[in-house]
Amino acid sequence: MNEKLFFLTSQKKNTSHILHLLLCIPTFGLWLIVWFIVASSNQSHNKKLDKQINQIMHYKTQGLSDSDTYRQIKSDKLTSDVIQGRVIFVVLVVVFLYFYLR
Repeated sequence: MNEKLFFLTSQKKNTSHILHLLLCIPTFGLWLIVWFIVASSNQSHNKKLDKQINQIMHYKTQGLSDSDTYRQIKSDKLTSDVIQGRVIFVVLVVVFLYFYLR
């Protein structure tokens, strides 16, 4: 599991704010749009990685072995997918009933 933590940590993205600031000057601020998109994309990517890292660390601090931690994370993912599928199904049924009974 240490390899997984190292891999996740090495996948984090950094935004070069100095570079983007320098690119804003010759483009008269138009580069701010690109800067905002890149920064928000990197932040979103890093939050997903942090969530995975925190999940691994949570189970490791509970004393689970690497294989037990992997099984628990896989179980959590399946549970999350089932709940998400049920929510989507309920929303579709409600929308269908709304338009059908209207």
